[in-house]
Amino acid sequence: MSGFVSKLTGIFSGGILDSIGSVADRFIQTDDEKSAFKLEVEKVLQKRESEVEQTIRTELKAKENIIVAEMAQGDKYTKRARPTLIYFGLLVIFFNYCFVPVIQLLMSVAVEPFILPGEFWLAWGGAVSVYSVGRSVEKRGTRNKFTQAVVGSKDSGLFD
Repeated sequence: MSGFVSKLTGIFSGGILDSIGSVADRFIQTDDEKSAFKLEVEKVLQKRESEVEQTIRTELKAKENIIVAEMAQGDKYTKRARPTLIYFGLLVIFFNYCFVPVIQLLMSVAVEPFILPGEFWLAWGGAVSVYSVGRSVEKRGTRNKFTQAVVGSKDSGLFD
């Protein structure tokens, strides 16, 4: 993991160091002063990179702990919250387009299901789409380095 984070932070600091060095070249006259200045700036940037890397590591560790805690708990409902949302939407659709027309037919009333608002379709369709894509990635993504990293496989090679 440190290789990935170091590459990420190194991309930013490399350009900054060159820019600062060119500015220093214009104002500092002696070679010794230039070398000392560049060395000091590099130390400051390395310290900053280290802080950024540590922050990223801390955040990743916190997210990992949350996911592990959620999956380790015994509450089956929490583990199935997204599928429950999907099943609830299916129940609403079944009720509206199957159950209500049957009741209306039995009561000899004109068959008209309730009009479900567009927000319902957007929210439910979005939840189903995100859940479906996520589950597909989890099931099939173990061959790809990026998806292995997303689903938490340690041998993804992305963080080497």
